[in-house]
Amino acid sequence: MATRGFTGLTFQPWQPHAAGPEHRSLWLHEAFDDKTEPARVLQGARRADVGIIGGGFTGLWTAIRLRELDPTVSVAVVEADLCGTGASGRCSGGIGTWWGKLPTLIKMLGKEDALRVLHASLRGVEDIEAIVAERRLPCEWRRGRSVWSATAPAQVGAWEAAFRAADEVGLAPPWRRLSTEELGEMFGQKGPYLAGVIDERASRVQPALFARGLRQVAMALGVEIFERSPVTRIAPGTSGLEIQTAAGTMTADKIVMAANAWMAHLTEFRPSVMVVSSEIVATDPIPELLEHLGLRRRPGGFNSRLMVNYGGITPKGQVYLGRGGGTIAFAGRMRPAFDWSPKQAREVERDFRFLYPELRDVPITRSWAGPIDRSTTGLPWFSTLSSSDRIHYAIGYSGHGVGASALGGRILASSVLGRRDEWSALAECFERARSGRFPPEPLRFLGGHVVRAGVARKEIAEREGRRPSRLDVAMARLAPATMSDYRKKPS
Repeated sequence: MATRGFTGLTFQPWQPHAAGPEHRSLWLHEAFDDKTEPARVLQGARRADVGIIGGGFTGLWTAIRLRELDPTVSVAVVEADLCGTGASGRCSGGIGTWWGKLPTLIKMLGKEDALRVLHASLRGVEDIEAIVAERRLPCEWRRGRSVWSATAPAQVGAWEAAFRAADEVGLAPPWRRLSTEELGEMFGQKGPYLAGVIDERASRVQPALFARGLRQVAMALGVEIFERSPVTRIAPGTSGLEIQTAAGTMTADKIVMAANAWMAHLTEFRPSVMVVSSEIVATDPIPELLEHLGLRRRPGGFNSRLMVNYGGITPKGQVYLGRGGGTIAFAGRMRPAFDWSPKQAREVERDFRFLYPELRDVPITRSWAGPIDRSTTGLPWFSTLSSSDRIHYAIGYSGHGVGASALGGRILASSVLGRRDEWSALAECFERARSGRFPPEPLRFLGGHVVRAGVARKEIAEREGRRPSRLDVAMARLAPATMSDYRKKPS
């Protein structure tokens, strides 16, 4: 099969995890033990109908859906490390939807298609619940309460735009406004929780265990999985496209690139995707102390900062807190700070002490980081490479990847197989919602640090009850939105 017009793609050199064991994700620590199946490295010349680069949520979901739709299609996944050790195994495990992005969806797509995308994101949550139940995946899947909160006066009402958008399309949003008394019962009187809305049926998983479960499902369906095999290049070959690694080559008729932030440096993605880190800190299990303090049933969730805090309590009683928007990549390239940054970890620990004043003396025993492939609109897109319509990709999850990757797997599988169905039609919706460009480098890198510093100063001032400077407010307006489309005008 000829590969005319495509000259190849070169990937950045792979860097193994740079930090020590205490700075590996808590979830990865739990998921990998002496019983973990040894990695199968790609060696020599191999062939598959579809080659998938990346063994995280997107790559594994795509492999599963391809085999379900057409069991005659041979599929191989090529992963740089072990499946689930990238962004998938480092996130919080919260399974979000695009309710918070509904105002943007309506603005960019109109009501009808906005609803299609919203309902598709809900389908992603259902897909996760279904595969966990059907395959009995041991991944701590659970439903529970999640609160979208305001932890500074300027954040109060951050959710109102989403409520108005829901009313505009005639739907009831998943949240209910909380009274002051309810907030006090949930979070106590010492914390900085000023207002909030609650989703009573939010769901989450232990993400690394879930990724390993998807790996097992894919293998049971006949997918070949090669790990510890960093891809160096995609090149045109005489009989197809070649996925090249240091020790072997996988030739495929079609390729799916599902490496997310690790492919943001490529020319096609660099203008519209920037990479920032998200950090998480966690305690050891403290179930007895949490019971004593009345915190065991405290709901997880997120606040309304631009540098959003998110977190919760694990079934074992570990308290964890994350924050988005830490390290900024230059030209989309990974560096050790995306595995762990002592500076960012200290900042998140300060957030932890602020949000959990009752736990001021409890030590933080684990901290880690992971990359986020943030798009200009906060929405992903699923498409084919401009230089080759046989190379498909998903990118731009912007921190919403657990649920969205389940949807992405359906879209990519339909696209690879050339199907005209509801999923390929959804890809067109996301393509229409694709707009804007980040500044070129080095302006993006330098400007990103200036904006981040302004956002940090603004949010510290708001936390302390001070009025932020006009300059910092202006800087904050330049930052891309996170969990919602919220931007509060200064009073």
